[in-house]
Amino acid sequence: MSRLIDISMPLEAGMPIWPGSFGMRLSRTHDMSAGDDVTVSRLDMDVHCGTHLEAPMHYLANGHGLDTFDIGLFVGPAYVAWLPDAASISEDRLAEAGIPSGTERLLLRTMNSSPLRRRTRGFQTDYAALSPSGANWIADHAIRLVGIDYLSVQRFSDEPDTHRILMEAGVAILEGLDLGEASPGRYHLIALPLRLAGAEAAPVRAVLEAIE
Repeated sequence: MSRLIDISMPLEAGMPIWPGSFGMRLSRTHDMSAGDDVTVSRLDMDVHCGTHLEAPMHYLANGHGLDTFDIGLFVGPAYVAWLPDAASISEDRLAEAGIPSGTERLLLRTMNSSPLRRRTRGFQTDYAALSPSGANWIADHAIRLVGIDYLSVQRFSDEPDTHRILMEAGVAILEGLDLGEASPGRYHLIALPLRLAGAEAAPVRAVLEAIE
């Protein structure tokens, strides 16, 4: 039996959200405990909450939406790289990370996945993320999807160059991963976004299947 690792963040009250984001709200419109015939919930959320995929439309004026990506991009072989000491993930850091040649889906496990940081509820501005040079390295190596274990692939204080470099190269960006249980190595990734027509991002339930 294959081993599946859930690498999605739970969508719940108190989860870290980007400053200024609406976040997510789950409320009851009908509740059997209150005497209703059924229980029905309503979900209101920013599509960038929790684990989500982003498309070029998010930062590029003429960029396409998430629904135009080939769905096959979100399912297939992936490599988890372990970068525990890099707050800024540059091209040099990636070149030293042992990423196999031909990798198309790259997930970056960083200090963000440490037990202490995973237990922190509030938003942290000092998370590890890609620098522009790291984004160029990914684009130059024909990586088609990059994922990271916090709410942005780009450092908090940076200009949006990192996003734009990746999006101009057609790289799908998978943010808000929980890679705390994923050892470095090869996996089979399943990261299907909701089919939101015309949206620049969508929530994802992402899992890794260990390859024996």
